[in-house]
Amino acid sequence: MRTKPLVYALSAVAVVLGALFLISTISSPSLDPLIFARDLVTSILAIVLGLLAPVLIRKFAAE
Repeated sequence: MRTKPLVYALSAVAVVLGALFLISTISSPSLDPLIFARDLVTSILAIVLGLLAPVLIRKFAAE
């Protein structure tokens, strides 16, 4: 089964949504520091995992 195109597509979606969420969080931050930190961590994790997924699929894929 060819999962690489699916992984690349989902990774691109994760990076784009993470970036949009990060821009939204920075442009109108929450007054509660815990909610602000949660939003920052969520958006940064989405970006990082979106960038790491293609690398990991290449590393662990058995072709």
